[in-house]
Amino acid sequence: MPHTALETLASGVAARLPGGWTSTYQHCALYEHQFPTINRLWDTGHVQHIASTYVLGHGAVLCGPEGQELYVTDRPRYPHEAVVAPLEPDRAGVRPHHFDGVEEPSGIAVPTDPVRAAATVARRLLPRYEQALLEVLQQVEELPEPAHHASRARTAPLITGLSNLEAGLPTTALARQATSSPGGRAPIRRS
Repeated sequence: MPHTALETLASGVAARLPGGWTSTYQHCALYEHQFPTINRLWDTGHVQHIASTYVLGHGAVLCGPEGQELYVTDRPRYPHEAVVAPLEPDRAGVRPHHFDGVEEPSGIAVPTDPVRAAATVARRLLPRYEQALLEVLQQVEELPEPAHHASRARTAPLITGLSNLEAGLPTTALARQATSSPGGRAPIRRS
């Protein structure tokens, strides 16, 4: 029997998603306790911002078919909404380079009504997540080790002296521009 509104929402969404999903509620007594899960968020947008900015206190992981996992938590300052984001696959053999060129599925905001939330997740999030997960798993099979070639080395700007610095940007800002996201992979965003 669920004890919190989030736990009720997560179990209600899991029961309504296609393919047989389960829900595991997580209470985080300390801020650091949420790190193992939020570090796997497959989102560099608003859900990642929420998870890295707020002490969430709790969340839920929905586990679905073929190892799919979704993270559900409250949306701060929006009491009638929650956020749902896919989690990166936690499988042997999946490495950061397998995400290169894969469009990030990113998370979404959903209403706290389980029926409407499940319909929104099934319509807006699951198709993107399933496609991205399929592409990552294909890359695991096709390219188990990272390719070592010159084109990969050109992803970061080469700084050789003051003449190469962009006007007005300190070197730390250039370094931030060069590193795209945790894990070293660049998210692909839709416009």
